[in-house]
Amino acid sequence: MKSSSGIELKGDFFNLLAFLVTSARGCVDEPKLYGPFRLIDGASRLIGILEEAHMADEFLVEVKRKMDEGKYKYLIHEMDDQSKFIQFLDDLTLDFVDKLKANGES
Repeated sequence: MKSSSGIELKGDFFNLLAFLVTSARGCVDEPKLYGPFRLIDGASRLIGILEEAHMADEFLVEVKRKMDEGKYKYLIHEMDDQSKFIQFLDDLTLDFVDKLKANGES
């Protein structure tokens, strides 16, 4: 399936699905906070696919930037302080709440 920009989305979506399935299996044996990390990584990858297809708006591009910057900074590099990663997740959640409010959705 090609997008209007000619990008081959089928392979991108298959790769994302494979990542999600293997991540689910990894979560069984990995530390607790790796699950949220993998979800954020998956969301970032999905936004990347949307960007390539010219379907991501400014909000999504900015959220992806925050995700890509924060997912390693707060989880991997600061494992001793999990509260920073949790705050990072809370901040991303609030970004989406603000966006929904701005769009008049509840």
